[in-house]
Amino acid sequence: MSVTLILGVVALLLAALMAFIAFAIGGTRALGAKITATVFFLLGAFGVIASMVQIVKPGHVSVATLFGAVQERSYEEGLHLVNPLYVFEDFSVRRTMFDFRGSDQKRGRAGEEIVAVSSDSTPLTMDIGFPLSLNAPYSWRIFQRFGGQYVVASQLVIPAARAAVRDAVATFNWRDATTIARDRLAQKIEERFRQLVVQDLEAAGFSPEEALATFTIQPVQLRKILPPSKVLNAVAEKIAAEEDLERQKTLTQIAEEEARRRGNEGRGVRNLFTELPQGFSPGQIRDVLSAIADKTRAEAMMKAVETGQVRVIVMNGSQPAVSVAGE
Repeated sequence: MSVTLILGVVALLLAALMAFIAFAIGGTRALGAKITATVFFLLGAFGVIASMVQIVKPGHVSVATLFGAVQERSYEEGLHLVNPLYVFEDFSVRRTMFDFRGSDQKRGRAGEEIVAVSSDSTPLTMDIGFPLSLNAPYSWRIFQRFGGQYVVASQLVIPAARAAVRDAVATFNWRDATTIARDRLAQKIEERFRQLVVQDLEAAGFSPEEALATFTIQPVQLRKILPPSKVLNAVAEKIAAEEDLERQKTLTQIAEEEARRRGNEGRGVRNLFTELPQGFSPGQIRDVLSAIADKTRAEAMMKAVETGQVRVIVMNGSQPAVSVAGE
């Protein structure tokens, strides 16, 4: 019974009392009592009429009870004429986000704590949201079986979300869950959450069709999933060590290649001296090597000219040629 109705009834009783007093007094002395009775009557009538009007806010539905019995209908947003003895409970039918976050994350945003263990026994801290909305035609059944909106959240939605996260994460190792299988993990959490909510509703007396239609469950929002800091630091150190090892391997390969190149050059010079005719003086050998070098340089010059890299060559016969590159 609403407060407005109670005040209205009290005002009507007072109006009746003042009318009785005015009748008993009679004459001109009863004028004040009559005026008071009229005022109380108007206030009481207004209170009773106001208690027969129920205004439901946008994005909400109201469920009525009469002496503890839930009425099997829902009052959607707008103005309704109702039994003044009804007591109403409001439910939001807007999209509601149930947020969960890991215990080691910052407390800047409200939400339930949740930590799940992967298949390789690694605890994962998560930042995840479950968006859903209540469908208005089933609000009275929800109120009848579970209670008010906050009771529904604490006894139905939040336990199902926690169980869904832990069941789904337990089927992935932490590397896959945090990288390549992240989308599959989110989908599996959503499917498991939907399954658990439907099971709980059916256990509360809903038919399978009603259980599926009571809530509109949208895709979960898996915003963050991380292993403990120690694991992350160990992985970073391992990656750094692997990168350093690859760098050392590359440097070793470069050094080996340089050693082979120098060895080949030495063998070429040795073979050149081995194949030279015997009996030449050191000066003659020097002249032969200079001639070979001049020939190599000349061939390089000609190739540069043919490819357009050099437009002019300045030669004086005694010094090496000087090339002037073209534009």
